[in-house]
Amino acid sequence: MASDTTHTPPTDVSQYTLMLRIARNELLCVYYHPAIDNSLVSERIVLNSGNDLVHEVEQAVYKQEILLQPFKRIYAILPSPHHLTVPNEVATYSDNSIFFTTLYPDSKEHIVECRMPHTGALMLSGCDSRLAAFLQRTFDRPTLLHPLTPLCEYFYRKSRLGNQCKMYLHLYRGMMDVVCFGRNGLLLANSYPYRHPNDAAYHVLNIWKHLGLDQRKDEIHMAGDIEVRKELSTLLRNYIFTIVPVIFPSHCHVLGGDAMNLSFDLTALSLCEL
Repeated sequence: MASDTTHTPPTDVSQYTLMLRIARNELLCVYYHPAIDNSLVSERIVLNSGNDLVHEVEQAVYKQEILLQPFKRIYAILPSPHHLTVPNEVATYSDNSIFFTTLYPDSKEHIVECRMPHTGALMLSGCDSRLAAFLQRTFDRPTLLHPLTPLCEYFYRKSRLGNQCKMYLHLYRGMMDVVCFGRNGLLLANSYPYRHPNDAAYHVLNIWKHLGLDQRKDEIHMAGDIEVRKELSTLLRNYIFTIVPVIFPSHCHVLGGDAMNLSFDLTALSLCEL
């Protein structure tokens, strides 16, 4: 494993927020003080995808002494292909595991539950039980969540402007997160792997068709990988009239230059209370 950058850590992080994003081949570590300009520090640690993920994460965390200090808030984003949203009207503590195991009957994963108060739904996702246990015993009350969770919460509020249906895309390292909102709220939240922008375009147009979105009135907003966004926009403009970039939140600029390079789920998380 290797770290992309080296920073001088703060001496006291008791009022800082720590965000971790754990994927098969990388661990992103981000910490910042919400009230201090230029306080955000990010580290990307490359993990050996051929080794046991939990072992790799453990070794990475223990080598970063700053991570073992007492932060005010701690979040861990855990991408997973196993996830579903449950409307608040039917989400109950006793039934949530039934919903998840009905959809994924062969899963032996730890079930992560995270409420999305603005979106009006609960996100359920799967996580390696060993990884969840490591995070919960190593950190002080960490909030575990799927990357779609902060995207839903952040984009829900943006989607309320105007009467158009809106599709939000987040492109990051071969994955495309898609969150769609209609006039009555969330329509879809899902993630798709892609190898080429053509693959991403296929998924977008298939979703657009099945949701019955309007080619001229409704909108696509894109965040993430700039080069993929350019290619994907060119492909989609043959079919959809309004395709625009997601405007980077002005508040995040003051946190420091590293904020511009985060995956957008981490950016959204820094602006949401989950």
